[in-house]
Amino acid sequence: MAAKSMSVQAGADSVLARLRTFAAQHAATIEEAPLQNGVRLRISDPVQAALNVYPSKGGGCKIVFDQPDAAAADDIAAAVDATPSSPAVGKGPAAPLAPAVPDALSWVGSDESGKGDFFGPLVVAAVAVDAKSWHVLETLGVQDSKRLADPRIAGLASEIRAASPHEVITIMPPRYNELWRKFGNVNRLLGWAHARAIENVLEQAPDATAAVADQFGDESIIRRALFERGRNVTLVQMHRAESDPAVAAASVLARAEFVRRLDALSRDVGVRLPKGASATVDAVARSLVRSRGADTLASFAKVHFKNAQRAVV
Repeated sequence: MAAKSMSVQAGADSVLARLRTFAAQHAATIEEAPLQNGVRLRISDPVQAALNVYPSKGGGCKIVFDQPDAAAADDIAAAVDATPSSPAVGKGPAAPLAPAVPDALSWVGSDESGKGDFFGPLVVAAVAVDAKSWHVLETLGVQDSKRLADPRIAGLASEIRAASPHEVITIMPPRYNELWRKFGNVNRLLGWAHARAIENVLEQAPDATAAVADQFGDESIIRRALFERGRNVTLVQMHRAESDPAVAAASVLARAEFVRRLDALSRDVGVRLPKGASATVDAVARSLVRSRGADTLASFAKVHFKNAQRAVV
């Protein structure tokens, strides 16, 4: 999920131009209105997002989303090469962990990594904790993986795997592209993967009575997938679910596996594959198409992303 406030190295005029291009690429309308110190934008139909763009005194600019958890916020942040202004990775106090289902004696949390990344897999992880063991995660320093640097995530992942029942489902690009064609919608694909991870952890933690996941779409997507396998647990989907200890742990496992797999793909292709879906990603994708042909992208990337279309132009 995008941060509310994000920094961009490019100037405000350049960012506004990129936002207009983003809206045009998505056949969306864009409205602009001057602010005292910046510009107010509203993008709508079919993309929905509202944000302010403010020039920075030292160069570059800052964008502030009204709703950073809106579906388009991550895509917009990637389109303008934005990075979180606050909280910075590894800085600032972490929000305290707190069970999303306080009365549950045991529950499962799930989270994903790679959803907004053109290159690399989609990874969904699930972790089971109970009323006592979640404090172990807290002691280890587990928190939302977006607040942690990759080396720290790798170390924490090893400790989480040793401490808690868990499952990690990795969908590499060839399989991801096949499933995308089957589901035709990323939320349905995510729901299927979250349900598989949760049900596999429930096999290891049969006393769990609840499952917690981030709010990425219709709750019925996960619920229906679970119930098809006879998994009758309380399902809680919420924004910023990473405040739950099981979800935070799952986010660490998912991120660690995504980074590991992306590194392996980079070695296979002989090029450092960047994260995200930015202009830098476009440049690498075009280089791969020139050297290996357009068909190669399906082996390394999620080809329904707009990046794939731009790479072959």
